[in-house]
Amino acid sequence: MKEKIQKFLKSENIALLALFILEIGLMIFITPNRYDDQVFLESVTGKSVWSYVGPRYYNWSSRLIIEFVLCSVLKISKYLWILIEALMVTLAGYSIAKLFVKNNENKKENFIMLVSMILIYPIMQMNSAGWAATTINYMWPMATGLFSLIPIRKIWDGEKIKFWQYPLYVFALLFAGNQEQSCAILFGTYLLFTVLIILKNKKIHPFIIVQDLLIIASLIFILTCPGNNIRTQTEIANQFKDFEMLTILDKIGVGLTATMGLIIDKGNIVFAIMSLIISVYIFMNYKEKLYRVISLVPVFSIFGLCYFRTNINAMFPFFGSLKTLLIEEQVMLTAANCNNLLNVIPIIFAAANFICLIMSLLLIFKNLKNNVAILVFLIGLASRLIMGFSPIVFLSGERTMLFFDFSMIIVSIIVWQELIKKNDKNDKKIQKRMEFIVKATAVLQYINCLVCILATQK
Repeated sequence: MKEKIQKFLKSENIALLALFILEIGLMIFITPNRYDDQVFLESVTGKSVWSYVGPRYYNWSSRLIIEFVLCSVLKISKYLWILIEALMVTLAGYSIAKLFVKNNENKKENFIMLVSMILIYPIMQMNSAGWAATTINYMWPMATGLFSLIPIRKIWDGEKIKFWQYPLYVFALLFAGNQEQSCAILFGTYLLFTVLIILKNKKIHPFIIVQDLLIIASLIFILTCPGNNIRTQTEIANQFKDFEMLTILDKIGVGLTATMGLIIDKGNIVFAIMSLIISVYIFMNYKEKLYRVISLVPVFSIFGLCYFRTNINAMFPFFGSLKTLLIEEQVMLTAANCNNLLNVIPIIFAAANFICLIMSLLLIFKNLKNNVAILVFLIGLASRLIMGFSPIVFLSGERTMLFFDFSMIIVSIIVWQELIKKNDKNDKKIQKRMEFIVKATAVLQYINCLVCILATQK
């Protein structure tokens, strides 16, 4: 037993244990009894969970599995939610490591960097509709969705799936597939890799077919839910009266500007760290000025318009007006205002940033084929852009950025593993500085989240 404990402490899994303990340290101070948490808790007090959740399928939401779990957990104990929430964040870390961290001599260090990057995510965003309601509707589907993708990796690598793992992957997919954004991600990912595995192996694993059918059924369940249609019409009337007048291009434009507006307005630290790591890699490996300028566009966007705003505004006053324009919660370009080029700037600005990131990832991995980082980035970006097709695109706020944020965390760890391959002495110094920035940011963010929780709890 002593040898096993010592072996575990020396392994990379100690980083995941640390993540679990740190999450418990945050969640233990939270009592999920406000906002939507209070509504759900009061609605199931003194009666069965299903008697409340079941009818909502017909008048409000298709999230029957998620809301059943939410109400059941709240009804049992807040400590059950605390435990599962910490486990879910750890599950997300485990799944990312399983899917994207390479098995080499730097594995433990890469696990530590991954945990640091996860801790950089501002977990207090999961309080926007109540801690339990927001985490169970977003964090848990994200974590279980990542876990349900592990079979793809195992089948792709020819690794055997143990018999007891099959039901875990099925349950994870069913839970994640009950949330609209994660369902769209899993549907697209499973469909893509079903085709790729057939092309690679000239056959398909039966379990992939099972998962395909389950996620298709989940998508149909969401699309045919009468409650979703009622909810959409209610939200259009209350939040976005002109929504039905928008074209598909309008909605894509709204998704772009709303996403970039949130990044700039809130100073998205995950976007900043990812952009910085990508730019550092480009500067370490390319001398061409054009490549370096491309990599710096996102860095200057986030640091210039957000973090260094005061100093830049003093020198260039109209940059403040630019930020105000970028973060406006409205349709930026319409037939009525298209003659004013100023209204085109937010769309061009958002598109330019995302295109520059994609081009930088192409430079890092040299080609489009087998470029996992670009695929992950595009999937994450798409999960946020589809919010442009929802009338609550502005009301939903930062919580709907979760899937995109974690896709950027994944891209960061993928690029980091490429960055540390360089063994030159000067490169090592740069790597150490970048590592310090990431870990220091993680520590500061953890303290920030803890203070926020202590300050806002009753």
